[in-house]
Amino acid sequence: MVSPQDVQKLRETSGAGIMDCKRALQESSGDFEKAIQFLREKGKATAAKRSGKSTSSGTVACWVAPNMKKAGIIELNCETDFVARTKELNDFVKEVAQCLTSIEAGSVPELVTQSLASSQDSIDAVLKDKIGKVGENIVINRIGSLGDKNSANSIIGQYVHAAYDGFPECGTLGVILELKSEKNDPEIQSLARELSMQVAANSPKWVKKEDVPESIVKAEKEIYQEQCKQSGKPEKAWTMITDGKLNDFYRQFCLLSQSYIRDPSGKVSVETVVEEASKKSGTSISVAGFFRFKVGEE
Repeated sequence: MVSPQDVQKLRETSGAGIMDCKRALQESSGDFEKAIQFLREKGKATAAKRSGKSTSSGTVACWVAPNMKKAGIIELNCETDFVARTKELNDFVKEVAQCLTSIEAGSVPELVTQSLASSQDSIDAVLKDKIGKVGENIVINRIGSLGDKNSANSIIGQYVHAAYDGFPECGTLGVILELKSEKNDPEIQSLARELSMQVAANSPKWVKKEDVPESIVKAEKEIYQEQCKQSGKPEKAWTMITDGKLNDFYRQFCLLSQSYIRDPSGKVSVETVVEEASKKSGTSISVAGFFRFKVGEE
């Protein structure tokens, strides 16, 4: 039996109508991913939502080391927006993000065993103390780090959207991005900042199309071919249509393929912007990676 809650969740994720979502869940026996694929094959849903629905309050904090060679990002969730904006919480989450630039922690369980500079206790112990003080459940949802403090080629950019008063490192949406370049001048640093804003605004999932897993590319092609089949278009045109749709997918979800947000014509890609910056600086510049965290995003 399909519940109204499941229908609503699918509707929020897919953008499809209520009856379409109900039918999709019935046809897929309640399997959420299969229901989305069913909707897409029927042309009732877009490729994917760029961001999930916010499900909680909290804070995202970004910290870049003074030499711009290493950065950390963390999402911390709590129960209310009031607590998310308190000095108590943001001092803590900012220090944890800073901690990520000096340690190697690939997961939250690894991180919470570390100690903060301001305390001899572990991050886990300090977190439990904060929970007791504010009276709300607080959870470190995810973490990320980029760069190498000993590398001469890493340049980090960061952007926090709508930062909290008194805490420029903290907000509900944060991005850190790493460039690789043999030079480290103000213009390249500015590019790293601009591209961080690009990631914040357009929510790419990968740097370049070659980074998209083959399994995802295969699944996209199958969906596009099914759409062609149901549309009644001649089979000889399917390959061209599928390739065109796949390029649209890359332009939506791959950073370098996206239209640059500063270009009003929408014709200049991020890849072109990076190439032009490389020529201007006389050195090779590449995007090594990024993290984009939004509070409550699934």
